[in-house]
Amino acid sequence: MKRLMIFAVAMTIVGGAYAQRTNCGEGPEGITSECSIPVWDFKAAGKTANVHAKKSYKAVQKVKFTGVIVGKLDEGYSCCLEGFDLYIYDKSDKALYKFEDNAVEKMTVFGKGLEKVLKPGKSAKVESDVLWTWAGDTDDGEILLQFVGFGKGKRYMSKDKPNTDPCGDNSIEGCEESFDWPSWKGWFTGWLLDDDEFYQIACDDPCVAVAGGTWSGKLNKKLSGGNDYDKVENAIESKFKTRVYED
Repeated sequence: MKRLMIFAVAMTIVGGAYAQRTNCGEGPEGITSECSIPVWDFKAAGKTANVHAKKSYKAVQKVKFTGVIVGKLDEGYSCCLEGFDLYIYDKSDKALYKFEDNAVEKMTVFGKGLEKVLKPGKSAKVESDVLWTWAGDTDDGEILLQFVGFGKGKRYMSKDKPNTDPCGDNSIEGCEESFDWPSWKGWFTGWLLDDDEFYQIACDDPCVAVAGGTWSGKLNKKLSGGNDYDKVENAIESKFKTRVYED
């Protein structure tokens, strides 16, 4: 079982209209032509009401999470985004705890940048939204947090290269299209860490600690781009100078 400390105080995308669905099985999917694995730097901070770590009573406390998100791709569906693996760094333990297969309920890219005609070597901004859930178990209890975010990415058109056939013929110069994965900022809410010792007027059994705050997922281009999940995990361990622990 994982142990997680809460720190106190402390697409190649097929174009179409102005929206693009990216969940597996929902239509024209895919983000990158190479099916490369995306990695985001993850940060979240907020508040929860729980039993104080150094005292015997319930109190409102600050919570903070730091780590990385790794996108899980379904290559059978044109590299669509299937879910997130979440790695949380625990500074007190100097360890990374891995929470696998967190559901991405929705992630889309949209905006005028999808329709803009790009010249070879040029790019345009696109917008994005995401809704995903972190569900997991720790030695302290269960976690169920839902995250919503909004952000931006970039759409690129490759430069024209003489004597090449990017589209079966050379009548359309530089027609190889690619996208950066988006980065997001947003909010989270939910609950974490069961505790049945609260004095409550109205509460389900077991009574849980509510939590909420803000989060960000910033695309880490240095860690992204590979196609081997073991190598990606090794790179994450090197970044935090520790090892990954899981069930």
